[in-house]
Amino acid sequence: MRWWILSLLMGAMGWGMACAQPRTVVLRTNLPEAFVYADSVLLGTADRGRFAIPPGTGVLRLVPPAVDAWSIPPVSRSLAGLPAADSLVLTLRFPYRYRIETIPFGASVTLHRPDGTRIDLGVTPLTHASAEPLEGVLVVERLGYLPERIEPGRDLWNRAVLTLTPALRTTAPQAEVTWSPPRRPRRWIDYAAVGLAVSAGALSVYYKFKADDLYDAYLRTGDPALRPRVTAYDDRALVALGVMQVGVGVLAVRLALRR
Repeated sequence: MRWWILSLLMGAMGWGMACAQPRTVVLRTNLPEAFVYADSVLLGTADRGRFAIPPGTGVLRLVPPAVDAWSIPPVSRSLAGLPAADSLVLTLRFPYRYRIETIPFGASVTLHRPDGTRIDLGVTPLTHASAEPLEGVLVVERLGYLPERIEPGRDLWNRAVLTLTPALRTTAPQAEVTWSPPRRPRRWIDYAAVGLAVSAGALSVYYKFKADDLYDAYLRTGDPALRPRVTAYDDRALVALGVMQVGVGVLAVRLALRR
């Protein structure tokens, strides 16, 4: 009887060990240098292609290398409900992201496709995600400024920062009598432009430092709640930089008109 019980226990242990064998996953991705995690266990980089997944793993995650840790968020796949096969083939692809910033902000961004269709992507500062690389030309337009045309790019992270050029105004026809009495310069406009440029520049630096500090905290902790705060401070820094450019531009025009 004891031998029979012992054999039964050994058989149950063998069955449990067989069920606890690691599964093999063949991984396909568009970022071979990404790190592969089984829950919190690092398995290596995705270019290995084949991985032994520890028993009980709930989520398979791909994390971009440190240089892209902020611009490219991780992607993941739950293993729950997948077929209980010894070998699985999974595809985890990172979306292609396009970041468009303009000075001044508030410009519309439109994708002109090769087939002639147009897609409105939004206004700057803009971050657009696409399952596949964008095809065609991105046209950036804002009232009072010359339009800009840029290639979308085919990298996973594509960023463009544009300084828009003011459109030339038509000159009014000359009057028969062109002489007019001299006008006293309005110094307060100069002082206001200088104050605006200095204040906005200081704010831009402050917001940028805040964004950098939060980004360092994100790299240390990996807390996803920090990402929107970093983006918000970056956007504020960009807006402040645009306001500073306006102040500098007003002052430059005023000085040019005095010559």
